[in-house]
Amino acid sequence: MQTYLLQVCFMRVDNLIIIFLCTGMELVGPRARVLGGTVISVFYTFGEVILGVVAWWLLNWRYLLRVFYIPIFFCFSYLWLLPESVRWLLTMGKIEEARNTIIKAAKRNGVKLSEETLNKFEMNSLCEHKSFHDVSDEEEEKSAKEILKQVMRSKILLLRVVNCSFCWATITFVFFGLSLTSVSVGGNKFTSFTLAALIELPAYAVFFFTMDRFGRKATLCVSLVVSGISCISFAFVPTDMEWMQMLLFLAGKFSITISFTVVYVYTAEMFPTELRHSLLGVCAMVGRIGSMIAPQTPLLERYLESLPLLLFGGMSIASGLLSLYFPETLNMKLPDTIEEAEQIGRKNGRRRR
Repeated sequence: MQTYLLQVCFMRVDNLIIIFLCTGMELVGPRARVLGGTVISVFYTFGEVILGVVAWWLLNWRYLLRVFYIPIFFCFSYLWLLPESVRWLLTMGKIEEARNTIIKAAKRNGVKLSEETLNKFEMNSLCEHKSFHDVSDEEEEKSAKEILKQVMRSKILLLRVVNCSFCWATITFVFFGLSLTSVSVGGNKFTSFTLAALIELPAYAVFFFTMDRFGRKATLCVSLVVSGISCISFAFVPTDMEWMQMLLFLAGKFSITISFTVVYVYTAEMFPTELRHSLLGVCAMVGRIGSMIAPQTPLLERYLESLPLLLFGGMSIASGLLSLYFPETLNMKLPDTIEEAEQIGRKNGRRRR
């Protein structure tokens, strides 16, 4: 019961990361996206470690729920502490709110913006988004429906959503599956769970130094393939070689953690601002299928002991190869419209030629 509760606790709270990371990607520039994603992910790992330690200390799932779910209510303070995304405000035509947010950010950073710069920003924003102030509710609803229809008509975005959803499902399936398996690797289940969480910290360091050097696509592909190879190799190692099993297990968790962090940033960069939250939510929603199936994988050991690891490895390698069809978004401006999102792949295609 306690083992499954450990998984349920951090799988449900994981949904909040989607909101935090998507907002964070829109609050920073291209060079700071990787840093922002890394910081958010590191604190996520700290939460996992604290969960394992506190669960070991309490040894009662009722007390564990009370301890961990009460602090979540403090998230309501973000309504006043966290500024709204300037990109979202501009897309929605809220020019004045976007202007005020920029002025507050400049003041906190000790930067003085001239009135000429602010006026120029406001005029450009009004020219691009003047229609937002004059549309009726009926027209807004029609516009939203038209955008969704446009996504369905766009072969590029549609295939990208399908591929990205499968990638999310694979990563969550392997990540949470390995987290669940960690309690059976070694002796004390709480120690094993905590160590499996701590291995994520060096993975975030590797993620930080490779994303901007080698690109999103290469990092995601290699990490998924390495995780798959590690899981499959684990299945064929004799049980008496515990050190080798532990090494391969940690290598698999290390690699899939990199993939998990990459896919958050990568997904936010591939879709337009007007649909970023929605499409990121769709991909994450499909990804939850993987996290729901993961706790059931130990049942497969009744038929073949190594079957769960083989399944983890096979899906990781398949997803890694399919990720090669994603466009590279390194140093690319976040797309604001569907047309700009489609152009990411086309521009990369021209560069390769």
